Amino acid sequence: MTKAFYQVYLVGGAVRDALLELPVIDHDWVVTGATPKQLEERGFQQVGKQFPVFLHPKSKEEYALARKEKKQGEGYTGFICDFSPDIRLEEDLERRDLTINAIAQDKHGNLIDPFNGQQDIINRVLRHVSNAFVEDPLRVLRVARFAARFHHFGFSIAPETLSLMQKISESGELNTLSAERIWRELEKALNTSHADVFFSVLKEAHALETLFPEFIWDSLNAGASNQTDITPAQRWAILCKHTPLAKLEQLHQRIRCPNQFKILAEQTRSFIENQHIPMDAKAWENWLISVNAIKKPQPYALLVEVLSRLSNSKMEDWLTLRETIASINAASLMKQGFSGAELGKALKQARVSALDKTPSPLIR
Repeated sequence: MTKAFYQVYLVGGAVRDALLELPVIDHDWVVTGATPKQLEERGFQQVGKQFPVFLHPKSKEEYALARKEKKQGEGYTGFICDFSPDIRLEEDLERRDLTINAIAQDKHGNLIDPFNGQQDIINRVLRHVSNAFVEDPLRVLRVARFAARFHHFGFSIAPETLSLMQKISESGELNTLSAERIWRELEKALNTSHADVFFSVLKEAHALETLFPEFIWDSLNAGASNQTDITPAQRWAILCKHTPLAKLEQLHQRIRCPNQFKILAEQTRSFIENQHIPMDAKAWENWLISVNAIKKPQPYALLVEVLSRLSNSKMEDWLTLRETIASINAASLMKQGFSGAELGKALKQARVSALDKTPSPLIR
């Protein structure tokens, strides 16, 4: 880019988070007055085929040419993009979802805010930028996710924006969203300490039954997922506690849920359906082996932290159960002459006996 008519602006989340006095992690930039060829001549590497997005040669941050979008087909991919050099910054900002995400900052630190996003930040309102909001069904999930992320700030959704979200739900376009995009937004929500708000908003937007038809939502008992000292996978397991195991397995398969979330949630629900505290030593031994407690102590610790919270019991008692059976040494039984199937039976009986002798409120 040999001429200086182009302009570069910081946009979106970085500007919003700075105004909210949050740490700014990612920087996204918009370039006006330039062509793809000019960026490539400066060493930028294009990473988007459909959208003109480039990586900076040194910082590797994303720089996008200002663009306009026109709805041409169904779903969130049904857009034709225009990224000619004469597109103004305001036109690029107008295609964004929420006013708080449609603020730009120039190289001097001046804010460009044509849709009053700063005022909505002050008023703690999530408001759509324009009526083009309804053209992208993914925005229902995005608004729900932002509502969860910024819940502790006191943000609420503008009534007119919620109305447009309901309109999207009624249009049937939510069915065009891919499993990957649905999971991506859900995972981001699970990384907040108010993931329950994500589901509450989807319920209000009439989108929950379409996007997560198998999921049983209990808003009254969702608060247990709000702790800040649990992992996103643990939060998902707690939120899924009312969903029958068969339905949960269907849901996980449909949204292609990663194993670390899937296994923990299904083990939690399986315990709720099939076990009842207190249990006898034999039942505990069977369950401990079924969840591979001995060989996988870290996943076991995550699981029992969830179960202890849901059952109002002490996590230490659950960890003691594992330590008890893990201390049984097969080698000593082998020295006694046990082998093969007999060794397995003897090992199992030794574990049951050890658990039976362990003083624990979990064991009857």
